[in-house]
Amino acid sequence: MKRLALALALLCACAAAAAGPTYHVAIDTQDHAGQSGYLDFLILGQAAASPVHATLSGFAGIAPDGGAADIAAGDVSGSAATGVVLGNGTGWNEFGFWTRFTGQLAFDVAFDIDPLPGAGSTLEVALLDAGLNYLDQDGDALAFATVPGAAPVVTATAAVRLPEAPAPALCLTGLALLGLARRRRA
Repeated sequence: MKRLALALALLCACAAAAAGPTYHVAIDTQDHAGQSGYLDFLILGQAAASPVHATLSGFAGIAPDGGAADIAAGDVSGSAATGVVLGNGTGWNEFGFWTRFTGQLAFDVAFDIDPLPGAGSTLEVALLDAGLNYLDQDGDALAFATVPGAAPVVTATAAVRLPEAPAPALCLTGLALLGLARRRRA
């Protein structure tokens, strides 16, 4: 019975690790402290793109000041409080929070990438002013290029901290320890 419980726990851990890549993102907004603007998320859907969903949650540093309405267009659902899901179901899929920049914005993003063959999609994250112009000369602060069957390729500016997700490494470490323990018994 113990072995069955251990096998089920390991299976659940591996399934969670394989669910899709998850990232914790922190964007330094010190250069814009006191200024208001949008934290903007955009997925452009191509006609032949495999389905992709990005779930945004764990928002920190969002300080609404009532200066402008949030943006929601296309395949978007949710809110900052409940989490936001962006898909690539239409050509233009965008969600933007109007916020006063306080020094750092942080959030988590988890991807659900359909493994079926097809074109890729890109989730772009930018800081915009009220006129929807980039606040930084580099344009997007961060971009995740997704392709079916592969981990996202991440491009980020110096203002972004993006620690790697440890779940796959933990799963492999657990498997190695189980193998070592089994070998010692034999």
